[in-house]
Amino acid sequence: MDKNAVVEKLIKLLEGSLGKSLVLSKDSTLLGDAGLESIQVIEYLCEVEDAFDVVVDEESLSHVSTFGDLASVVERISSE
Repeated sequence: MDKNAVVEKLIKLLEGSLGKSLVLSKDSTLLGDAGLESIQVIEYLCEVEDAFDVVVDEESLSHVSTFGDLASVVERISSE
């Protein structure tokens, strides 16, 4: 799965969780653009881990602010 497909899946997963359509891109931020609060980010990351069958460590999360960043982390972990 290429990065754009991962980003698309990440956004669709979030839309499903929130129950609404969002206009987001790989450069959209989880907190600002998606409007998530801290607890929602944690819940969303649990869903991401389940959907992609990965475990995202805290060190990797420290570098994530956009959907593109998260897609890169998911791709890296998936390929390990």
